[in-house]
This record gives sequence, C-alpha cells and structure tokens, in this order.
Amino acid sequence: MAEALISVVLEQLGTIAISELVKEVELLAGVEEEVESLIGTLTLIQGVLEDAEQKQVTNKAVKFWLDKIKEISYDAEDVLDEWNTRILISKLLQPDVNAPVKEKVRSHLFNFFCCAKPIVIRHAIGVKIRELNEQLEGVAKKDMFNLTENQSQRESRPMTSSIVDVSDIYGRHVDKAVIMSKLMSEASHHDLKVPVISIVGTGGFGKTTLVQLILKEKQVIDNFEKQIWVCVSDPFDHEKVAKQIIEQAMGKVIDSVGWEALHRKLSESIQGKRFVLVLDDVWSLNGEIWKQLKTSLNGGAIGSRIIITTRDKKIAERMGSTFIHWLGQLSDDDSWLMFKRIAFWQREDDLENFQDIAVDIAQRCKGVPLSIRTGEMYRQVTWDVQFQEGEEGFLPSVLFSYYALPAKLKPCLVYCAILPKDSRIEKKEMVELWMAQGFLGLDGRKDLEIEGEHYFDDLAMRSCFQDFKEDSKGNITSCKMHDLVHDFVQFLSKSETCILNEDEELENVNVRHLTTFAFDKPSIYELKKLHTLRYYRNKITCLGLIHQLTYLRVLDLRYSDVKEFPSEVARLLLLRYLDLSKTNLKELPETICNLFNLQTLKLESCGKLVKLPKGIGKLCNLRHLLIEGTKSLKYLPQGLGRLSCLRNLDVFITGGGDEIEGKGCNIRELGLLNHLQGKLWICNLGQVANTNEAAESKLRKKNKLQSLILSFRISGEEEQQQDDEGILEGLEPHTNLEELKVDAYEGTKLPDWISLLSNLVKLELHVFWNCKFLDFMPDDLKHLTMLQTLRINSCPILAQRFKRIGEISNKIEIYPKIERKPESVAYTPNPTN
Repeated sequence: MAEALISVVLEQLGTIAISELVKEVELLAGVEEEVESLIGTLTLIQGVLEDAEQKQVTNKAVKFWLDKIKEISYDAEDVLDEWNTRILISKLLQPDVNAPVKEKVRSHLFNFFCCAKPIVIRHAIGVKIRELNEQLEGVAKKDMFNLTENQSQRESRPMTSSIVDVSDIYGRHVDKAVIMSKLMSEASHHDLKVPVISIVGTGGFGKTTLVQLILKEKQVIDNFEKQIWVCVSDPFDHEKVAKQIIEQAMGKVIDSVGWEALHRKLSESIQGKRFVLVLDDVWSLNGEIWKQLKTSLNGGAIGSRIIITTRDKKIAERMGSTFIHWLGQLSDDDSWLMFKRIAFWQREDDLENFQDIAVDIAQRCKGVPLSIRTGEMYRQVTWDVQFQEGEEGFLPSVLFSYYALPAKLKPCLVYCAILPKDSRIEKKEMVELWMAQGFLGLDGRKDLEIEGEHYFDDLAMRSCFQDFKEDSKGNITSCKMHDLVHDFVQFLSKSETCILNEDEELENVNVRHLTTFAFDKPSIYELKKLHTLRYYRNKITCLGLIHQLTYLRVLDLRYSDVKEFPSEVARLLLLRYLDLSKTNLKELPETICNLFNLQTLKLESCGKLVKLPKGIGKLCNLRHLLIEGTKSLKYLPQGLGRLSCLRNLDVFITGGGDEIEGKGCNIRELGLLNHLQGKLWICNLGQVANTNEAAESKLRKKNKLQSLILSFRISGEEEQQQDDEGILEGLEPHTNLEELKVDAYEGTKLPDWISLLSNLVKLELHVFWNCKFLDFMPDDLKHLTMLQTLRINSCPILAQRFKRIGEISNKIEIYPKIERKPESVAYTPNPTN
C-alpha cells in the first residue's frame, strides 16, 4: 500500500517540470533542492517497502513506521495534487487571444478570485514541500528495523504429500464427486495429450486435502499404475519437479544431470504408464518450460491424468487445463463437525460446558478448514476466556497470498476495506473508485477503466474474491470478499480506513477513507485529510459543511434524502467521484462545473432532477456521466461535446430545452465523443432534422459501443412529420455492436446496415406504429449469424406475419425457439446455428 502511494507521489512530481515549480514558488529560497531531496528520499524508502510490508504483521514497530510513511505520502500526494490542479485551472482559464476584450477581462478576474490569493498559495506549497522533507528525513531510518532493499526472505510454505488422515476430513462430498468423474472418465484413443484438471481456491480452503482424499479412493488406486505427488510451491523449479517425477515413477534417486538429459529421462520414466500426477500449490509458471514438461508427460498411457492445485485461475488456464474446479468454503454443519472433533479430541466431557463458545469460534472461522484446524495456534483459544482475535492471528495462507501480489494490486485490494463485511463489490464501481484514488495511474488519455478491470480480474483469479456474478459472456461483474481476507485488509489499513457505526465516535482524526452510517456527527467535518466519504443511510442534516473536506476524492451520497447540493462544492477541487443517485435533488449548482478533476458523476434515478448545469462541458476530465432513470430530465445542456474524455454516457437526449434555459444538445455533439463505450440510449430522435444530421453522430466510428437503444419518440408525444427511415439510416453503428433496440419507429423498412452487424446477438423492435407497412422478412437477417435473441414487442401485425412465415416456409429455420407473450413474439435462435 505504502509503495503504491509513493509511486503516485513520484508520478505527480514527474508531471510537474521542476523548473516550472521553482518559478511558481520562487518566493521560497532553495525550493529546487527541496524537490530533488523529496524525490531522492521517497525513492530510497520505496526500495525497502516490500520488506517492511511483510514484517509489519509481526513487528508492531515496523507497522508504526510504515503507517507514518503512508501518512506522509498521503500528505505529499495532497500537496502535489492541489498544485497540479492549480496549474490545470490556470491553463483552462487562459483567455482566447481572439476573444473580445470584455471576455478577456472577465477571464482574468475569474482566474484571480478562483485561485484565491495565488501568491500566498504558491508560497504555502513551497513551505509544505520543505516540511514534508523534514518529516521524511525523520522517519527514513531503515537501519533500526534491519530493513533491506532486496526482496526479503519469505517464510517457506509448508511442504505437502499425498498422505492424509481421512478421519479428519469433513464435507467435500460434491467436490470429490466432481473431480472423481473427471479423473475416472473414459479417455479417447484420439486424445494424444494427458488431460489437466485444476482445483482453484483461496488459500486454506482445502485444495490439497481434497486431492489427498481423492487419491485414497480404491477406484483411483486400482485405476492408476503410478501415483506421483510433487509439491511445487514458489518458484516453479522445473528441474526439481522433473527429478521428483522421475524418482517416484522409477523408484530411484536421480543424480544431478543437465536439463536436456533430465528431460529425456522424464519421457522415459512415464512412457506407456497410466499415471496420476499431482502438482500441488503452483504459484508461478514459465510457459515455455511447462510446454516442454507437458510434452514429456503426454507420453503416458491413455487414461493418465494431471491434477493441479493453485490459487490463481490464470495459472490453471496457462497450464492448459481441460477442467477447472472452484473450491468454496465448508458448510456451517461441516465446519462445526470438523471443529468439534479437533477442539474436543479426547475431552468430550468439556463439550457441554463450552459448546456456546465453541460454536461461536467455529462460525468465526467462516468455513475455512485451515482456520478451523489451526484455530488454537493462531487465535489463542481458551475455554475459560471469551474468544478474542489477536492482530497476529492471520492465517499464513492469507499472508502468503498478499505477499505474492504485485505492488500495483495491493492498494486496490486494501481499499476494499472501505466496504462493510459481506458487501457485494460491483466491478465497474470499484474500478472507478480505484481510478479516483490514483491507483490506476494519472494519465487520463489512457483507458484506465480497462486497466482497472484487468486489476480486478487478476485479484479474482488469485482467489482474493469469491461468490462471483457473471454476465452472459462469463465476465465477472461483481463478487464478495471472504471475511478472513476482509479482516486482514482492515488490519493493514486501520490507520487510514474506518467504518463508523451510529453508536460509535471517531478516534483517528487522520483517517483517509470513511464509510459512515451516521452523517450527522460534526466530528466528520474535522477530518481535514479525508479522501473518501461514503454514506449508508438516508438522513443528512449538515451537508453545508462538506466544503471543509477539501482533499476529498470520493463523495458517495446515493440513496440519501439530500434535496439541495451546496454551491460551495466548488472548493472540493480534488474531487474525482461524485454519486448522487436516487436522491431528491431538483438541480445541481452551476459551481459544480468548476470541479475540473471530476471523473465520475452519477445521477441515476434522481426522480426530481429537471436539468443539468449549463457549464457541464467544462468538466474536462469527466469520463462517466450516468443519468439513466432520471425521468424528469427532458434535455441535456449544449456543450456536452466538449467532454473529450467521456467513456460512459448511458443516456443522450436529443434537442429539447426552452427559451429561458436555452436549446438542448444537438446530436452532432455526440459525434465529438470519440471514446464512448458500453451502453448508449439515444432518446428523442424525433428532434433530428434529417439523414445528414443523424450521420453527424458518427456512431460508425464508436467501435467500443456494445449496446445501442434508438428511441424516436415517447408515448403521447405530438406527432411530427419526419423522415424516420432516413434518420435511422444515418445512425449506422460500428459492426462491433452486440445489442440493438429500436423503439417507436414509424418507418416502413429497416436500414440497409442492419445486415452488416455481424456481431449482433440481440435485436429488439418495440412499438413500430407503422408495422403493417413494414417490409421486413427473415431473409433480411440471414447474415446475422451471431444472433441469439430477436424480440418484436407491441407490434402484433408484424409478429403475426413473422409467425405465418415460419409456418409456411423454411425461411425461419434459423429461429427454432419461439417464446410467445401477450401482444409480442420473441424469437431465440440456437446460438450454435
């Protein structure tokens, strides 16, 4: 975590030319040397942080030192972020050289007052840089803790073998049956490669034990000529692995030989033998070396199998797994049976007296077998004292998993401590929060969201998350974090992250990330260093003081009863994420448009919100503007096309407006938003003049759009004479589009481009008012080979025509599955056709 914070600070320093910084803070002598010293000290500290990260769990002095480093790094980030923002504002407010004199004067005045005493601020930043240096020099004494710049020697993971006491194992009947079916299934004589079965799961969940249990089965013993067990661990030593396989296959020790000779002996040792090979606890992999090993192993007899256990699904995939099995936690009943046997072994008489405490302990182990098995060692359980959790009571499996994470993933995982236990973690939302904290980098020109999704998937593949939900493509959309992992990240971040309940008071004034169930506590506004504020209730009494939290990056007030948002919000210059969804807001203050760092603005389902600020186009870093479900919003202000960084705009309302507020957004502004992706709903297409104007939306160039809804008019709207066919023809999307819905269309034919959408999987036609004239036949869609769903709703004539065609001809054979609903027909083609 600290390493990532320092990386952010160094990146910020890199974005400011030192000569420019010196010029701006020249009122303070020696600032250039101070900046150079700051960079040098941070770089020096960064070198020993990996060692400190590992020692903090068992050494309280190191943890205190690390917390101090993080605190100073946060302060440095705040100072530099503020300075970068001042530079950005200064550039944005430079008057146009061709602007009228009146506009130039207005711009200079606004620049002066917005930056509030610029000379004083510049001098203050110079002073802060000097103070940061003094603080860092005071704590940068790594020698007192014997911290080393080289990667510290990690505790060795325990070696495993195939030997197990079956009587100690509980549950896993379903898991065992699944793996057994894959292990014992008949092999094809045409399959020349040995299948690879992978068991993936969080450390301590019992992957090794499950395989040990399976190898004890008589079926397995009788079926395989050789059982070979290799504990791989980290790193993957291919020569050591090969030697162990040879020794167990041939029954003799191999002398030290070169890799070429070893490779040849490996092939000979298993040639023609029916074997089951277990590669237990695989952490890393050299793809080329594994390919060579696998080639030798493929020489085994038909029916041979390889079983891999790992915490990382990516490892399983790279090893060419033919089947991957996710191993979850034990059920409550199995957890209790296992704990009872271990804790009350040969002391059954104590069970009656201590059963309540024992059940509580078993439940706290959260179905993790290793936690149950090592409970007395790591959690200091006694029967005459209430169960207590110690800071040093984390399972080695959790520690090893954290140590193995790349530095860039650690702050992302630790930030999840901001969510209460058992919360569902929404992937897109968490990526936006990581981005707001700078964990994904500071270069807004890059697709930081894609990078964040890779981070999220990487953490998921490493078994840091569980209980996944996926979309139709198998992509993870949300998950949960196991309680043991949540406890661990809360321990790592307890000096900076807090979840405040209603009956609690804040103790740490330096907290950086706060989730609160009690917003009306005045003490919240004393947290001057707060970066994240998330609210989990609906009653807010003192939002007017929010402007005091000037270092906020994230403000989440969704579901609250807030009716007005204070105009002083403009002082939150560093704010990057603002969620006001499902609130009672009627409008936003115009000053919100001065939040030039804002990346995400969520206003979903704000039922009373009738307009957006006129100057919203000034939000030059805005990447996500979400307004779906905000039904009182009838138009968007002009200038939306200036949001050149915008990635997600879920709803675009064409035209509208009034004489007082001005005209609404023209569809040509959509053509300026080149980075749009995901889902887009274009409303009120009845306001578009003609084909040429529609074509200015340039949908054809937006190759990252996946879902598109084209809505021509709303129910009850006064009919206007317009060219629906021409407008729809001008709205041709990119061929990457996967879902298309056309609503309230009055044309008599579908556009020519619809047959070009080769990636389309879903097509919906809703409320086609002139459907009786629509010249639409199944042949028009014969090129849509990926189409899985065709729905025709509220158009009974067209639906009946489609039905009759299906009854009297073979033209509809590619749509064999028909689902009938009142006044609609839904066609769901077989994806394999």
